Amino acid sequence: MAVATLAADFAYGNTRLRARKGEFLGAAEYERLLGKDVDGVLGALAETPYAPDVEATLARHHGAPALNDAVRRHLARTLEEMRSFYAGPARELVDVLLSRFDVGNLLALLRAKAGGTPPEDALLALVPLGWAEDALAREILRQHELPGAVELIVRWLPDAEQGRVVRAAFAEYERTEDLASLEHALIADHCRRAVERVESAGAGGETLLEYLRREIDEQNLLTVLRLRADLEDRRQDASAHADALPGGSVEPAALADAARLPGRDAVAARLVELGRESWREPLERWAASGDLVLLERELGRALAAGAVRLFLDGDPLAIDVPLAYTVAKQTEARNMRLVAESAVRGRDAGDVRAELVQAGAA
Repeated sequence: MAVATLAADFAYGNTRLRARKGEFLGAAEYERLLGKDVDGVLGALAETPYAPDVEATLARHHGAPALNDAVRRHLARTLEEMRSFYAGPARELVDVLLSRFDVGNLLALLRAKAGGTPPEDALLALVPLGWAEDALAREILRQHELPGAVELIVRWLPDAEQGRVVRAAFAEYERTEDLASLEHALIADHCRRAVERVESAGAGGETLLEYLRREIDEQNLLTVLRLRADLEDRRQDASAHADALPGGSVEPAALADAARLPGRDAVAARLVELGRESWREPLERWAASGDLVLLERELGRALAAGAVRLFLDGDPLAIDVPLAYTVAKQTEARNMRLVAESAVRGRDAGDVRAELVQAGAA
């Protein structure tokens, strides 16, 4: 489905979002949360914009599940409110932006059913936004077998084309029992259609298109480098672009060719030439250490920071502000999961502090 090409009116919604920028948790709020137990974190959150979400979850959960539920509820509520600020072509672009949660929920449901995860535990991995609200998700998770769950998903998906892709990918999964291939097929379909929809939108969506393409390029970059590491360990040969995602700016085959160069320094230099100057320092550190976990973290932090800066230097009459808000809320949710891990498992507060990303600081 193409996004309408009429001019998108972002003025009202962007004004509302800019007014909410001060509601993000900042360094002082995180500092107050660190070192507390779960009940202490919930109590502190009840004095922040998370208050209605804490109140709602305490009617159903306690302890660690309550904290996780409050975080996912808050993310879903604030992003659904954001969606309501827009109409027409602007709303359609915001829908594309938020469709990442639709596919994320789809994958989480399939993983849960394939792995036998208890329904209440599986729900805590979902963001109840869009089609996968908790009531529907519970019904899907109640199905005794995975095929029944897939049939319900296909029936309830609002996009018939996506439903056909899900059914075809699941048919292949039944033949191979390869869950990773099933997930890749659904993610690739999401990437392709999201890029196509934004490309068709014309003015107002350029920043979202660049964000999506960069995100895809960086996933493809990490894929070829992981395969390179596997090949070095196993001394095998394989096609390095078999699992590439469509829609990026850099040809996956070119990334794969670069990854085959001898020596990590040569690989890093060639990947920077193919991609972005912003990749240079993270790739140089990867070349020195071979640490792909660190590379993924640094690329993700840089992508998020660039998006959040759009609050300040983006186009105030385009998708830039909803993009900044969405990424900032996602980053805040990630931070809160780290805080929850510290509260539940007693993880060192200093280690958690070092991993926090101050999304509201821009």
